[in-house]
Order: sequence, then structure tokens, then C-alpha cells
Amino acid sequence: MKRTLFLFLSALCLILCATSCSSTRRSRVSFHSLDAETFGRFIQQDDVYVVDVRTPEEHAAGAIEGTDENLDVRSANFFKEFKRLPQDKTIALYCKGGGRSKQVAGVLAGNGYRVVELSVGYDGWVKHHAEQPKK
Repeated sequence: MKRTLFLFLSALCLILCATSCSSTRRSRVSFHSLDAETFGRFIQQDDVYVVDVRTPEEHAAGAIEGTDENLDVRSANFFKEFKRLPQDKTIALYCKGGGRSKQVAGVLAGNGYRVVELSVGYDGWVKHHAEQPKK
């Protein structure tokens, strides 16, 4: 597990360095962080593909309704797997607290994907929806 995490973090650093070394490339690498309310409206669109980047165990404990895929960012296969994501849709990412999804958003944006991410993560999503008045 530690070796897998080390390999993942090393690969992530290499990709982030490669995408940020060119000033012209850096200016095109962007994604948007959305609050829970805005993210909820955004993922209702047909051209959005929702990806949970938490572990399978975290995903099994609860996920945002309509999630299209669980793609574990900590998996040794992550860099092979993310390439199968649809490039004709905007990728909407979330994780537990917002950290992992921001990292993945940068990698995907650097590889030509249109990306948004949930700034508060799944925990913030749950809290936001618990605080909303019942309809």
C-alpha cells in the first residue's frame, strides 16, 4: 500500500511538473471549483460525467446520486484508467474533502479535459444537504 501510494504521488508530481513547465500550457490548464449548491445544479446537465475519486470503500459508504464512475486516485492503475473518461463531456469530480479532486482536476485539465470539482468534497456535500430545509 505504501509503495503504491509512493508511486502514485511520484507520478502525480511528474505530471504536474510537466504540465506546469510551459507557460503557454499553464495558461490553458484550468478547472473550476464549485460549492455544493452550484455543483448540484451543474451535474444535472446531460453533457456532464460525474466521477468520485475516493477509494472504493469510501464510495461504498455513500456517494452523490448520479455518479457515473468511481475512479480511485490512490489506485496504481489511476493513470491508465483516467484516459478512458469521455473527452466530449465535462468531468465533474469529487472526493472526501476537496483535496484529491483538486489534484485530479489539475491532471485532467492538463490532459485536455474540461473539468469542474466540488470544492467542499463529499463531506461538505452531505453537510450542505443536511442543512437544507425539507421540501
